[in-house]
Amino acid sequence: MTSFGSADARFDRLYRAYHQEVLAYCLRRTNRSDAEDVAAEVFTVAWRRIEEVPAGGRALAWLYGVAHRAMTNRWRSIRRYRRLLVRIGRFGSFQPELPDAVVLRRLDEQQLLDALARLRRRDKEVLRLATWERLPHRDIAELLGCSEVAVGQRIARAKKRLETELKPMQQQGSPVPQLKRKEATIDSPQGSS
Repeated sequence: MTSFGSADARFDRLYRAYHQEVLAYCLRRTNRSDAEDVAAEVFTVAWRRIEEVPAGGRALAWLYGVAHRAMTNRWRSIRRYRRLLVRIGRFGSFQPELPDAVVLRRLDEQQLLDALARLRRRDKEVLRLATWERLPHRDIAELLGCSEVAVGQRIARAKKRLETELKPMQQQGSPVPQLKRKEATIDSPQGSS
């Protein structure tokens, strides 16, 4: 029981000594409400990890480190939340599709999937990453181990090959489906060669 009591006393001293500094640190980076929340989070972490808090003057730097991570996490969450709101706003109000529109859309998607299935694996992958996963060229380049310029060239070549695969459908009078983001899943059994 004495170790629990000493942990209590140590936390109490830590809180009294550094709460104002931690709060000021947070206030310099965000509004009062968020700053108070982050400061409370910092001391919650300190309470849970009281044995890890360095002694003496190094404690404040440790608390600042916790505050920095908490602020970073909060900003990241806010950015994700705002992006989600933008995405949700794009959907607008829900209006069910008429059956004939669903059938035509599925035919278009199937034609696109069939054309994609005939492409080389490398072409399919670069199109998946750029169109379906919406990765920027920089991320695709890192993933594929090439330059951003090479990614742009690979995407352009893959799109041309896809157009070539779709031409016979156009000549038969079928409307040529467009390669759109997230409208069809390329990872169907036909697209996994």
